[in-house]
Amino acid sequence: MAFEGHHMRLVQLMDDLFDLFAHDPDFNSFHLDGQTIILDDYLAVRPEMRPTLKHWIDAGKLRVGPFYILQDNFLISPEANTRNTIIGRQESEKWGQPVPLGYYPDTFGMSAQTPQMTRLGGLDTVAFGRGVTPTGFNNTTGSLGDYDSTYSEMWWQSPDASKVLGILFANWYSNGNEIPADRAAAKTYWTEHLAAAEKFAATPDLLFMNGVDHQPVQKNLSQALAVARELFPDYEFIHANFSDYIAALKQDLPKDLTTVKGELTSQATEGWYTLANTASNRVYLKQQNTATERLLEDHAEPLMAVSGLTGADTQDRLTYAWKTLLQNDPHDSICGCSVDEVPRDMLARYAHAQQVGHWLTREALTKLAGQVDTTAFPADSKPFLLFNGAAVTQHQPTTVTIEWDRAPFSEGAPRAQYAKLEEERKALPPLRIIDAGGNTVPAHVVNTAVRFNYDLPDDAFRVAYMGLYVTVQVDAAVAPFSWRSLALTTGTAADTLVPQTDHTPTIDNGRVQAAVNTDGTVSFSDLRHNRHFPDCLRFVDTGDIGNEYIYRQSSDNQRIQAGPAQRVTRTVTGGLQTLTYDQVLRIPVSADDRLGQEQQSVTDITQRQAGRSDQLADLTLHVTLSLASEDDTLHIRVTGDNRMKDHRIQALFVTGIHSNHHQAESIYEVAQRPNTTGPNWKNPENPQHQQAFVDLSDDQGGLTVGNFGLNEYMIYPKDGTMAVTMLRSVGEMGDWGYFPTPEAQCQGPFHAELTVTMHDATAADTLAAYQAARAAQITVADVQLPVQQAGALAADRTYLTVGNPAFAVTSTRISPESGKMLVRGYNMTAQPQSVSVQYGDEPAEAVVDFLEKLLPETPSGALRPAEIRTYRFDV
Repeated sequence: MAFEGHHMRLVQLMDDLFDLFAHDPDFNSFHLDGQTIILDDYLAVRPEMRPTLKHWIDAGKLRVGPFYILQDNFLISPEANTRNTIIGRQESEKWGQPVPLGYYPDTFGMSAQTPQMTRLGGLDTVAFGRGVTPTGFNNTTGSLGDYDSTYSEMWWQSPDASKVLGILFANWYSNGNEIPADRAAAKTYWTEHLAAAEKFAATPDLLFMNGVDHQPVQKNLSQALAVARELFPDYEFIHANFSDYIAALKQDLPKDLTTVKGELTSQATEGWYTLANTASNRVYLKQQNTATERLLEDHAEPLMAVSGLTGADTQDRLTYAWKTLLQNDPHDSICGCSVDEVPRDMLARYAHAQQVGHWLTREALTKLAGQVDTTAFPADSKPFLLFNGAAVTQHQPTTVTIEWDRAPFSEGAPRAQYAKLEEERKALPPLRIIDAGGNTVPAHVVNTAVRFNYDLPDDAFRVAYMGLYVTVQVDAAVAPFSWRSLALTTGTAADTLVPQTDHTPTIDNGRVQAAVNTDGTVSFSDLRHNRHFPDCLRFVDTGDIGNEYIYRQSSDNQRIQAGPAQRVTRTVTGGLQTLTYDQVLRIPVSADDRLGQEQQSVTDITQRQAGRSDQLADLTLHVTLSLASEDDTLHIRVTGDNRMKDHRIQALFVTGIHSNHHQAESIYEVAQRPNTTGPNWKNPENPQHQQAFVDLSDDQGGLTVGNFGLNEYMIYPKDGTMAVTMLRSVGEMGDWGYFPTPEAQCQGPFHAELTVTMHDATAADTLAAYQAARAAQITVADVQLPVQQAGALAADRTYLTVGNPAFAVTSTRISPESGKMLVRGYNMTAQPQSVSVQYGDEPAEAVVDFLEKLLPETPSGALRPAEIRTYRFDV
């Protein structure tokens, strides 16, 4: 159902719980699914019930937290995972004591750093439903696989060696659902269910979960347990809660628990139900999610910190933006496996969060602009600032729009003011860009225009005016975690950069070369290390008769490659080179009629036999390759208009590299994953999750493919191919019935953004490629500066210095709670790393956890392999 349908069921559930608490003293408690957002949702309809809600939480009847929502582990950023923990803890503690459990009952795979994140969130126990196979006491193999556990209880260890107690829902998280009160039915029920739990439990404490998705509360539970006590006197049936259960379990744990390590993605199963293809359905959601995360994490927060926009009246706005974003992060939401109404609501939330993020960013930029010294620039110039929140120098040209003059409505009629500025625009002198030292910076005037604009002062009525604007493309490198001030001024040259176009199919900056081949593929060359990848960027379309959860190729097994490149054009604008061209995919318009029959009959996707339609149509891909001078990263943008159904488009990078494993950025980790599947794997494909990049390397080096919101990739080990999914079109939700989702066909305009960075085999060059892929998701922000301002801040400044590229920064912000500066990141390597981090000129004073509690590590101490670390600065 859509949100409000389930919302109304939630209200009924809560009302039923209150009635049950009041009339059944034996009903111990109800676990609110680990989420505090449920409380807000209930009170949105029943605000008058707040005192009653608080009463039952205080009484221990309602068990709340510790999270804000039940998130997907892989499809949201590391920081989004962390903020869910932080905000969830804060919300829980407003009501009472949060449940001491990292609760992931139905998460579609668990990231390897979950134990470390759990520890940093103040917890030591997790419960989850997927990824580990229990073998039971009678395991006859003599040994356990990497993802086997003798018991349903185990130790789970992160790459940094952090360890938590793991509780596997071995018989699923509804193994105590709908307990019969009838004696005969109860006898059968408990005989089966007790045996199933005892088969895997490490202790006499057998966990039964009474409830499941969409399930009303069992109102006769106390009666059903009374019947169970009579029928099975050798067992003690306790209506408990997680706090009591975990305490009892820890007292009874044996010494021979299995230790499971790393990510749990059901990689040892037959492979059909890992649900990793949720990373590629409704790609537009993933792209909006990445855009919102980058806005909050890499623009709003660091700019608020460096500008001093850190008062409570702005921090609460930031929290609101984060909560709005997190409302899209539950696994059935960000995974896109819902009916069409749900993504529509999500797009509205993304828009709201982005509106707040842009407002905060603009406010912070304006506040920063009021503090930057611009006395070095001429009095008749128009200074502006470029801000880089990424860990590498940004070489890509930045387009900036500068107000050259304005004519207020208070001084003349709008039409007259427009005409006045239009005459000035036509008479503009030659213009150039200079830096604070007066040196000319390569730039190109893109456009000049007169248009309406307005200010909304904090202490006065609105100010309307016509403005004369100059839009300039600036070819200015901006250092990592820095800002740089420049100015538009008059000069002798009308344009420092003049675009030149031709039909040469190659771009080359002396470091990287990209050439479009006659068949439409692209040849990449690493000129620094004399290595060539002649068959990359191949666009391939296949049929998809699966659903929002799982890709299933159509029975024809067609792999249709895009045709030759058409209309190849090279444009050189100073240090920026671009290649644009078109390719056509001539593909079936949909699946054949058999798919509809298989959907209506709820045929499992592993049994489907549908093919593709005989009717073909053209889907044109518009491709742009961009390469800046001094840059080692090639930027790729693909756009199109999808009118077809039931298909998937991938970008293939055929490297020829033969390796047993590859690397991909995951959650606070660069995960190393095998290129081949295990002996039980039956799925013809092996989809995987990524954050910013995937990398395939050998002993000579490799190729790192970055992305923006394209979270699914695959490795084809035979020819060393990395395949990134750009678009997936399906027409049903899947799961336990037939739920049509025509909007999941993603018909209409679409786009994809990728990067390619080649590197040698050294750690330094490899880490540089990783950092470049991460930085490609972050744009340069800009703001116009007051002229001839004697500000306290330098015109050019580095606000954060990280002394080792192995440390990937994920957050730079002022804590709303402590007012201290926090810089968080993780060690991208599997080796200890010495890292020095300075904010301005200040070294860190302490290392803290996610909740800002002091940790024993010192700021100067080496990071453990894959360690997540939060540095605190007293500024």
